[in-house]
Amino acid sequence: MRALCSFAGGAGHLLPQMPLLREMAAAGHELTLIGRSSGAQAAPAGIFRRIVTRDDRRSSPAQQITSLLPVNREAEVDVVAQYFAGDAALSSFEAAAACAATADVVICDELDFGAMAAGAEAGIPVVVVSVIASGALVRESRVGDALRRLSVDLGLSAQLRLHGDLFVIPFAPRMRAAEFPPPPHTTWMRPDRGPEPHPNGSIVATLGTEFNTESGDLFDRILGALATLDVPAVVTIGSDLDASRFGRQPAHIRIERFVDLEALIPRASVVLHHGGSGMFMRSVSGGAPQIVFPMGADQPFTGDRVEYLGVGTVLNALTADSALIASAAGALMEDAATRARVLDLRAEALALPAPTAAFNAVQALVTRPH
Repeated sequence: MRALCSFAGGAGHLLPQMPLLREMAAAGHELTLIGRSSGAQAAPAGIFRRIVTRDDRRSSPAQQITSLLPVNREAEVDVVAQYFAGDAALSSFEAAAACAATADVVICDELDFGAMAAGAEAGIPVVVVSVIASGALVRESRVGDALRRLSVDLGLSAQLRLHGDLFVIPFAPRMRAAEFPPPPHTTWMRPDRGPEPHPNGSIVATLGTEFNTESGDLFDRILGALATLDVPAVVTIGSDLDASRFGRQPAHIRIERFVDLEALIPRASVVLHHGGSGMFMRSVSGGAPQIVFPMGADQPFTGDRVEYLGVGTVLNALTADSALIASAAGALMEDAATRARVLDLRAEALALPAPTAAFNAVQALVTRPH
């Protein structure tokens, strides 16, 4: 089987696909990856026969961190139609169309409408992997018209299906909001298991690889909070920022451009993050309560799920000062009930069908008569 694997955003649009893609590579199938060069850096070695990248603004180091803006939920939902079903889709389609012509299946994230269109044009099945844990960002009522315009602009004769021919969800079912139910052709998939949780009183903080440079002085406020807590802490700032900009820190705080979060989070007692779906799942997989600072994209909706499920705390990224952050982190470190709820959610995710089941569903889709 020849699979065209594509992602429309940063690493957070690629990594949720990896359990399925690893399963396919292990079975000897030929995988080609297409996506942004900054996100493709997260692609594990030995999985893809070929990687085709396109440059993006994350390809070179950032010179500054821009100011934080108030969260506008409606605007974030509109971005799906205006950008992901617009310029981003056209760029992805241009990159994917040639590869799709010789592929047997397209596998992409749920915002990669260009790859979906390439699959439709080639007349091959499209497998869409969910990367929005809450399910709140991609809505037929808000993106449907834009997708119909995209189909016309690209001259597609086949219908562009919002969730493809198979929709794979690698998140615990309770992480998805009830008002955004999955489509009927959904297959649930166990996310990466990772190491067993063994909290040691440490804290891990990250603002991801997209919003790290759009976070105003939030890093400084987090560092101020960690300085007062006097517990081992690791703050990862992203490969496009220089740690020296934050000055000298106390001995118990480490600032790194990149760390192995899958190794660190299971040892953490609390994780502070931006609210991306990937970090939501990673924190749950590591058994760690979380403090979320939503800044945009799907993050405010992630925050809703964190609060609803009782697995952490949501703070205002614009206004939370160091004292409030320190107080929230200290409280979570002592909160056995919250950690128990995290572990229950982790167990739910790990009880999902293994990636083999999703792989079998892909094979059945490819081999059925079309």
